[in-house]
Amino acid sequence: MLESSYINAEPPKPPPPVPVRVSLKSQLMAALRQNARPIVIEDHELARPFARLLRARELRVWAFGALVADTMSYAMRRSYGADIEAHWYIGRYVLPGNVEKVILKPKALPYASEAPALSPYR
Repeated sequence: MLESSYINAEPPKPPPPVPVRVSLKSQLMAALRQNARPIVIEDHELARPFARLLRARELRVWAFGALVADTMSYAMRRSYGADIEAHWYIGRYVLPGNVEKVILKPKALPYASEAPALSPYR
């Protein structure tokens, strides 16, 4: 390898943020106020509305599915005091033993406050 390859190398990417693990509704509501770290919902009962909303969004081909999903989203917004679909990506994964987990990932950039503002008017 040439020495210039080492000089012009890109710095390594920062590690992904450590997720916030919640198992109580009060913990979830507090975690929803921050937009920097993903949220893993550990409690099955607490994760159930998110999994149902995700399934309802997958049924979007039906007009009825979209109506149900919008109604569920509105109810969750009222219950948790945050517009979850506007600020979070909802995902789910299944662990061995058929244990389902729900993860919420922020839509905002995690390092937005550290990024320089690119404005032509400065």
